[in-house]
Amino acid sequence: MRHSHKILIASLFVAVMIFSYIKTHAAEPEAFVVEVQPSSFDPNTPVDMTIKAVKGDGTVIKEYEGDAYIDVIWSIDPSEYVVPSDHLYTFAPQDQWVKLFSKWLIIKKEWTYTIQVSDIANDSIKGEKTVIVGSQASTNAKPVTIDSPTQSGTEKNEIVSVFGSSLDLPNSPYEIRLNNVSATQWITDAIGSINTFVTWVVVWTNTLQVKILDVNNTIIGESDVISFTYAPIADGVFNSIQVLPSTKMKQGTKATFIVDTNDAVSSAELQLSNGTPVVPMEKSSPWVFKKELMMDTAGNIGLIVHLMLNGQKKSYSGIADLIIEKWTAIGKVRLFSDPVTKNKLNITREVIGEASKYKVFYGTWESNLVQSVTVNINEMLLENLLTWTTYYFKIIPLDAAGMELGSASDIVSATIGDLSPSGSNCIVKWIIVTDVTIGEKRYLTRSWVLNASKYVIYRSEFETADVTKMNKVAEVLENRFEYPFNKDAKQEKYAYYVVEAVCTDGSTIIVDNVKKVQTWPMESILLFIVITLLIYSSYRLYIYAQTE
Repeated sequence: MRHSHKILIASLFVAVMIFSYIKTHAAEPEAFVVEVQPSSFDPNTPVDMTIKAVKGDGTVIKEYEGDAYIDVIWSIDPSEYVVPSDHLYTFAPQDQWVKLFSKWLIIKKEWTYTIQVSDIANDSIKGEKTVIVGSQASTNAKPVTIDSPTQSGTEKNEIVSVFGSSLDLPNSPYEIRLNNVSATQWITDAIGSINTFVTWVVVWTNTLQVKILDVNNTIIGESDVISFTYAPIADGVFNSIQVLPSTKMKQGTKATFIVDTNDAVSSAELQLSNGTPVVPMEKSSPWVFKKELMMDTAGNIGLIVHLMLNGQKKSYSGIADLIIEKWTAIGKVRLFSDPVTKNKLNITREVIGEASKYKVFYGTWESNLVQSVTVNINEMLLENLLTWTTYYFKIIPLDAAGMELGSASDIVSATIGDLSPSGSNCIVKWIIVTDVTIGEKRYLTRSWVLNASKYVIYRSEFETADVTKMNKVAEVLENRFEYPFNKDAKQEKYAYYVVEAVCTDGSTIIVDNVKKVQTWPMESILLFIVITLLIYSSYRLYIYAQTE
């Protein structure tokens, strides 16, 4: 009997401890919600403040009876503010777990402040609210609603989309302030909607507010201050992505993408949301992959990175957005002498964006291009030039009214009548394109082209010999290109590639047959070898037809 009594007492003790543990931990919140009404007010003005303890999904915890510490952060002197309950408040059942402190918050000095509420026993459980005190506050302003970003939300992208509205203020100029600094200005649309973006957010806590102004820059509309967190994706496999020169650029800009990964990642691919094919990235160190791409499409473009780790593919979306502004630029300019009439020169150019006309400036001095001609086509022929004379050229895009538009080309030069300038022409014996397997990777390889500056790779899902109907997937300096191959696919699939050698003088040699490769498994990966003879351009390209 005595033994049974001891067991009963021990069981009751354990039950009490378990009940106490469950009660304590069940009542522990994951965060506090802090509200201040209004969020912009004048110094020495008492305002309402509400706090509540919540779970991660925003549900109020009705069992919470813990102690909350209330403070104003950012190094304000304690004599310059008054907070409810002299900083420390204990939740009670009569509060119904939502505590309103009516006209109890007072701040005496103009500035932007953050009100913070934290659990006294665990300061990682907290909530914050940003308020503006002083001349920036506007009590008569019309309300502005911000739908994105959300209050206390988390953004994974350094470019943050801002959506909101003020139905009373259509077609009105507005300013978005990020971390109390002007980030962007624009105009609400015909129904008062706001649809824009901000950049330069900082890791962790940010604040954002929209102000609508009249012609005298007086605030006539104002949103609450939104506090959100920027927490970029990093899981130990994918660490970060960097875009140079920035994530906001003009159409025609060459962007460099740098991905930092775990050093066990074997390969990386970059995908843009504008529909361009997935492109492999070059590994520049055990943990860094790089890729340079010409951004020739305007719009908002999302980035996706695919990483291969221990034979498993991991994909990361929403890691960054590009803002490509519509722009016109002149890309590569190519000059071809006429092999018969030596005082003629053919000029072609790559155009990014749209232009109505093009003005070609030229002359025999690089610093003094005194002659010009205006055309409305991408190709033109200059005649009656002086042979054995070096001319310099610069092309500027124009609008329909003949005004300069966008970015001009680089200055390029050619010596008229010199069909074989030393070191400038491509010398080709045979171009042989094959596909090979190295480990688990598949490559297109080709013989070297003397004096080629780079190789351009084109791809199509359908058989065609017209590169204008193919997608340009890469520009590489080396004589091999890794193409995607799905070894786990259930059925066969093919892709068609063309390799173009770009010569240092701007001329090109294109493989005149298409290379067909299997991108899904088969027994024999090598399908055929494409052999091309040299294509004559205005500069003489030497052909060696015999083999050694």
